[in-house]
Amino acid sequence: MIRSITPLAISALASILFSLLLWTACGGGGGGMSQQGSPVANLSASTLTFASQGVGSTSSPVRLTLDNSGTAALNITGISIANSNGEFAQTNDCGASLAAGANCSIRVTFTPNKAGPTAASLSVADNAAGSPQSITIKGNGVTPSNVDPMGTAAGIETACSSIQANQGEPNGVCYNVETTCPGIADQIVGVKVNNPSGTKGTVTFMVGGTGLEWYDQSFKFGTDAIDMVAQRGFTTAQLSFYSPPANYPPGGTFAGWLSGPGGLRALSCRFATVSMWVRDHIRQQNAPFCHTGNSAGSGAPFYALAYYGFNSYYNFVELTSGPPFTHIDKGCICVPEQFNQVTCGGTRSQSECYRQDDASQFLDPAYDPTTHICSDSLSGDTTYKQKFINDSLDTPGAAKNFPNVDIHFVFGGQDSGPEEPQALELIQVITAKNPITYSCVLDAPHPIADVLDGAQQIANDVIAGCH
Repeated sequence: MIRSITPLAISALASILFSLLLWTACGGGGGGMSQQGSPVANLSASTLTFASQGVGSTSSPVRLTLDNSGTAALNITGISIANSNGEFAQTNDCGASLAAGANCSIRVTFTPNKAGPTAASLSVADNAAGSPQSITIKGNGVTPSNVDPMGTAAGIETACSSIQANQGEPNGVCYNVETTCPGIADQIVGVKVNNPSGTKGTVTFMVGGTGLEWYDQSFKFGTDAIDMVAQRGFTTAQLSFYSPPANYPPGGTFAGWLSGPGGLRALSCRFATVSMWVRDHIRQQNAPFCHTGNSAGSGAPFYALAYYGFNSYYNFVELTSGPPFTHIDKGCICVPEQFNQVTCGGTRSQSECYRQDDASQFLDPAYDPTTHICSDSLSGDTTYKQKFINDSLDTPGAAKNFPNVDIHFVFGGQDSGPEEPQALELIQVITAKNPITYSCVLDAPHPIADVLDGAQQIANDVIAGCH
């Protein structure tokens, strides 16, 4: 017997058929229509920080990259900076749409209108997930002073492996800091910050003039020195001038922060500028700021003190094996040879002459990477004597009283170079917050942290002095 179908059953059957049809049309069961792709927007940095910038002056532009790593076009409806009070500005070549796999550039500048720290947010409004894509921008305005003008610096976080900083001290946070200084070529400086960072103060560490290696990799016990300081609650920030300056001539001798042309006083602007960036953006507010560096790495901070007003910024400086630039004329013009009496490793008379290796590797590139101004003078040529004098640390125009800074020197008993004799001359003409002191590590060569007791001496001095 055939039963009749009730209206209620017909309605239920229709509902089921409609659901099946809708599920199939939406791709159910694996046999439906394929889903369309979608854009994925990425900015090349999560934060952008500028070093101190003179009020009313504009920094060099810093480039950010916006890329679309998705599978559909990224439609851009706006790129803007919020809460900047006109101090940050951007230009871009992104247009209204960015194809899948493509990228474009956003360039940001900083023009402070008042002294002090400031911050803003850069946003990209688009059709990707998470829109708007945003990053934080920070800067610090300063009132210009009558010292040598510092440059501008802008840092972008980068993978430590990309700047060969992933060895030595583990878990670092790394940055590329673009420095621009008056009258000399731009240079990118690497900064490696220990992670986690501390709260007692920030200490910058630097090797000598070549800039090719990091403190924790260059010295046998460099990592130990940094570890000891970090474990006592300090933030450590290693500086590496690993990249040749912009438009560096082919065949030029590269010497880190000493890569010219320009001469040492002008080139030291790079160190002063990146140091201010670290102080403004890595150091915790109101915490001490200190430095230790070896050889030319001790010369750079003293240029910052002598010519860039760092008496207002440093709390403590530990100068190891140097600085060797008290009298560049005595280092480059070696006939007649100048001597000074040293005591570390035994009292003796030691030459202030740089010799051929130091002259050609470090001093020649500072004046011109393709000529030999210093090494050509070693035999007594005085053609460039006044240039050498003007670039020295002991000149009439150099600051020599540092009432806010404690200064300590460390020498190696096995170091027979010009660094201790030149440094002892500097000690005679400067004053600091407290009487200037120095230590001798008897078994240390020129690289003090190549011996364990040298690394311990450096760490102990920094821990005790950086306050």
